[in-house]
Amino acid sequence: MEMRIAIGVLVVAVIIGGYVFVTGAQNVGGPGDLGGATLSAEDKSVCGITASVTEGPYYVPGAPALSDGNLNYDALPGSSLLIRGRVFEGLDDTKPLANAVIDIWQTDTNGSYHPNANGDVSRYSADDISLRGTVMTDEGGNYYFNTIYPGEYTGRTRHIHIKVQAPGHDELTTQLILALPGDTISFDEDTVSQGLPNCHLLSLNATTPPTEARFDFRLAP
Repeated sequence: MEMRIAIGVLVVAVIIGGYVFVTGAQNVGGPGDLGGATLSAEDKSVCGITASVTEGPYYVPGAPALSDGNLNYDALPGSSLLIRGRVFEGLDDTKPLANAVIDIWQTDTNGSYHPNANGDVSRYSADDISLRGTVMTDEGGNYYFNTIYPGEYTGRTRHIHIKVQAPGHDELTTQLILALPGDTISFDEDTVSQGLPNCHLLSLNATTPPTEARFDFRLAP
């Protein structure tokens, strides 16, 4: 068992059996609202409002709403991953944001986007589009989606692109980062993730399938 402590961000990562488990990084919501680690006031002040980062070159606006939160609707090969959490205004968890639209896109397990291009979705056939889509938060600000581990590619560790659009708030463009034992590029070596707090390094829990990762988005008032 290996333990790493990120001083100043209050994130403890434990590597057990090839999986990474992180505590103290996120508060959890989602289908069934099974609960999870809760951010302390100090944690929230360190993480702050969810950080924005580059959109990247492969955004396709207009991706469809997901059926039952299934981002991998084309059943591409890969390890299953459930991501869930909540969208809040501010840091005190008292203002969950309903009807926030979360736009998601990522690579397949080999590090390729579908399409490996950008421009409105109307430019492409249905066969061109995979691992792209949107989900909406419920009345409690909860969201979830099912996907597969994205792959690495040159200069980038595994990551998932996110846009959050909530009524009355500026659009947030950000990325969630995955770093697995044996990966070529770590969180700290990725030039994009270097601009994000460690809070964006997803906590993976593989105790029961599917592996789960949990993240709350916090938007400025």
